[in-house]
Amino acid sequence: MSWLGRWRAAGLGLLLGLTAVVAVHAAEPDAAVAERNQIQAERAAAEARYKQAEAECNRRFAVSGCIAEAQAQRREAMSGLRMREIVLDEAQRKADAEESARRIEAKRAEAASKPAPVPRAASAPPAVPASAAVGRASTERARRRSKTADDATAAVARVAAQQRRASEAAAHRLEVEQRNAERSARGKKSTPLPVPSAASVAAATSAAAK
Repeated sequence: MSWLGRWRAAGLGLLLGLTAVVAVHAAEPDAAVAERNQIQAERAAAEARYKQAEAECNRRFAVSGCIAEAQAQRREAMSGLRMREIVLDEAQRKADAEESARRIEAKRAEAASKPAPVPRAASAPPAVPASAAVGRASTERARRRSKTADDATAAVARVAAQQRRASEAAAHRLEVEQRNAERSARGKKSTPLPVPSAASVAAATSAAAK
């Protein structure tokens, strides 16, 4: 199978994987589902742009440099889309953890609201009021939500920094590849003889007169 066929097969597998991810995260908010669908559409559009650019490069004289530029643009686009997916996955993970914590706290509050059994041989200790247990549960939930929001903000900042570094690296690679292609193209041309300057011609004429 040619490398172009492998690229197409990989693109098809990627699209199928994204479809499976959307099916797994069926409980995500509508905005998150819409964002995943947008990412999938943009990834397909980036693949289509790359294939079109590749076809145009094959009709040019300098094929390698043209294809290298198209590949760099494709890598940069795919990197940005992957970063957006990471943000969605992180938000979904945080939401699942928060939902699990809420269920646990609800069970604890329900258990705390039930009166404690009274021992037969000793006087029963004062029972904790249900309102106090519910208040502690509410405070704990608020603390967990605040920590979850801080973690999500930090995750978004890390993803943005990674995306910026990936974009800078892609731009640097593209610049290096373009310089190498231009240097290679210049090396194939014959180097013309240097044109003598007016000063050198004058000096040679003066020396001959002497």
